[in-house]
Amino acid sequence: MIFEKKNLGFTLIEIMVAISVFSVGILGVYALVPAAIFLGAENSDRFVASQLALEGLEIVRNIRDSNWLEQTNTPSNLWDEGLDNCSAGCEADYTALQNIEPTLTSYGVGRYLKLDNQGFFNYSNGVSTEKFKRKITITNDVNALNVSVEVEWSKKYPALVLVEKLYDWR
Repeated sequence: MIFEKKNLGFTLIEIMVAISVFSVGILGVYALVPAAIFLGAENSDRFVASQLALEGLEIVRNIRDSNWLEQTNTPSNLWDEGLDNCSAGCEADYTALQNIEPTLTSYGVGRYLKLDNQGFFNYSNGVSTEKFKRKITITNDVNALNVSVEVEWSKKYPALVLVEKLYDWR
């Protein structure tokens, strides 16, 4: 009877190849984590910018609707009062929590929105975001207002622009 010695272990080359394949896989995963974190932050900023644009449009609608409600007993046609000097751009704070009617003021170039301690964006108080700017542009059309809300938040991406036409539908 002849006894042969069977090799039951791994050779050094097999171990080195296994370690290299495992290392490449781990390094690939570690390279994806920072990219995923960066994209998550960018998507979060894009979402905030879209909500700020919607809020800007809602402020303009609120002013228009308040004008309608104030003239229910009078025959005047001032549905666009306070909305006619924004062709060069305006900015606005949503201050409904303070029971103050929102107003549009001239657009301040370089002014960033601030975040107050209650989590609301405004221009008057809080910590500057150093990121978000909102510009509301309104031009008159026949019985309509062309409203454009532009929110800048990143040098890397173009500004988010929301456009809508508001009518005097009374």
